[in-house]
Amino acid sequence: MTSDVRYEWRAIHSKRPLASIETSPMPEPSCRSVAIIGLGLLGGSVALSIRRRWPSVRLTACARSPETRALALDRSIVDEVFESPDGAANGCDLAVIATPVNRIASLAQTLAGQFPELTLTDVGSTKGGLVRELADSSAAKQFVPAHPIAGSEKSGAEHASAELFDDKPIVLTPSGEELPHHVNRATEFWRATGGRIVTMPAEEHDATLALTSHLPHLLSSLAARQITPSMLSLVGTGWLDTTRVAAGDADLWTAIVSENREAILGAIQQSQTDLSTLHSIVTQGDDEALRTWLETAKQIRLDAPT
Repeated sequence: MTSDVRYEWRAIHSKRPLASIETSPMPEPSCRSVAIIGLGLLGGSVALSIRRRWPSVRLTACARSPETRALALDRSIVDEVFESPDGAANGCDLAVIATPVNRIASLAQTLAGQFPELTLTDVGSTKGGLVRELADSSAAKQFVPAHPIAGSEKSGAEHASAELFDDKPIVLTPSGEELPHHVNRATEFWRATGGRIVTMPAEEHDATLALTSHLPHLLSSLAARQITPSMLSLVGTGWLDTTRVAAGDADLWTAIVSENREAILGAIQQSQTDLSTLHSIVTQGDDEALRTWLETAKQIRLDAPT
């Protein structure tokens, strides 16, 4: 048993598919207890979605701040909350690491060393570096990398939602080192959140997310940075829509860019090439080329799922 302070419960755009998508009826849970390591927006939403689908499953969590621990209990997000990861994971069948991406590997290694039967998974939006860091370790046998493609510019458990993952892709990027029963348990678990299971290699995931998520966030921030405070009274819905994700947590996004640097640099280069094309079109006054450029972008946006 681990010693801990314990708090009791008080009341993609492509013509070809990038990966295989699995859909099947949700089975009865094989895990009876789940730990959430990190109670932010995603961690809290994972807990609420599982409580909705699997109400009999015992939920524990680790949260560093007393305010978050109190909120988690007041909202019945979890049944028990602890100050340390090992306190939350002790006695559990599965643990979800919902911390910033630069902390996931070390936590996975620590928890795997303490609980060799525990299935481990995560919510990180970068996967290649994580898979490489855990390669050939004992943790690699237990850890099933995952990325639920859902979220918000808001952060914190107070914004958690049981519906956040409904019909959203949950990308699994297994390394091949995982024991089969851990893959099966993690797949079953993520399906229970309401999401759609997608499987792809870690490097393909990172290259794709650099274009579909990471670069858009940086471009949103770039657009926000062009505005001076004196201009804010004149912004409209177009600027607000374009810059929405720029309101995201800066520390979280610094870690994401650091972990997926090479793929993001490639995406920036691709964007610079397209921006150069746009610059030439506007400079030359080629309205027909501009119309074609805009129509292409419009059609891609219209084809996207909503």
